[in-house]
Amino acid sequence: MLWILCLVVLFTASLSHAAEGLQKLRVAYAAITAAFSIPWIAKEAGLYQRHGLDVELIYIASGPRAIQTMVGGGIDIAAFGGAAAIDARLAGADTVYVAIPVNRLIFFTVVAPHIKGVEDLRGKVVGATRIGTLTDYFTRVYLRQSGLVPDRDVTIRGTGGLPETLAALKAGQIQAGTFGFPAVLHAQAAGFRVLVDYATLGYRYPLSTVAVTQSMIRTRESAVRGFLAAYVEGIHRFRTDPAFAMKVIGKYTQTTDRKMLEETHKVYAPAFERAPYPEPEDLKLAIDQVSELNPRARGADPRDFVEPRFIRDIEASGLIKRLYGEQK
Repeated sequence: MLWILCLVVLFTASLSHAAEGLQKLRVAYAAITAAFSIPWIAKEAGLYQRHGLDVELIYIASGPRAIQTMVGGGIDIAAFGGAAAIDARLAGADTVYVAIPVNRLIFFTVVAPHIKGVEDLRGKVVGATRIGTLTDYFTRVYLRQSGLVPDRDVTIRGTGGLPETLAALKAGQIQAGTFGFPAVLHAQAAGFRVLVDYATLGYRYPLSTVAVTQSMIRTRESAVRGFLAAYVEGIHRFRTDPAFAMKVIGKYTQTTDRKMLEETHKVYAPAFERAPYPEPEDLKLAIDQVSELNPRARGADPRDFVEPRFIRDIEASGLIKRLYGEQK
């Protein structure tokens, strides 16, 4: 018994010493959705430890709040979607995108059964979560490209949230609504049909991103590099291990609905980029979005908001090729 006790003490001391050698990181994710699930995957798979990191995951609702917290020093890395890091940099912060894992829109505008085409929305009301959000912004972009003038030909109404949009549809207060995933599944189950699948329209947008500050890069470059290597491995695990990915998503979203988990994996597995470069092209629409309220964004160069060298170095190391082999 004494020998066993000694072994336990030595093993515990060894684990404690190993943990002390890990670099600590505070990483925020801005929504409980599959778009930001890769930090969860990496955590649950033990990938951070493999890269010398002890990562604390922190939920901070909304990208702007996550970026504000990061700029203020409360977190080290932010996983979020949208233009918040652009806004912050234009205001004088040193924020920069180091990865854009999902650069397409996974949004859907659903309509009441009697709406057969976009022209039928003339004189109708479309619900968005809040005015100024992505659901509002891209509803307006689509309407304009379809020849309809928002707030003149079609009314856009902020509902307060995705559940409220669905409730308004059911009550007949609106005739269409724009949803993310998997909320669109609830709308379809209620008898509404998809009019617009934004992923098919070719829009490039930073739906899922990783951002840091340049001061973080200067002072803790190895930690940033290790985090992104673990992130790339997390993307591979998500794409190639559906059972594990669904288990993790179910845990963090507190969902046991097997069909919803399967559909979520089906939608996001091909959406995550194997090499999640922060391409300047992915930020052009985001800059346009910011410019509607911030004149300083007009004419801004998207290259000023990205730092691609970490993903470039990870790819050059052969990690991604080793993970996927000849898979595409």
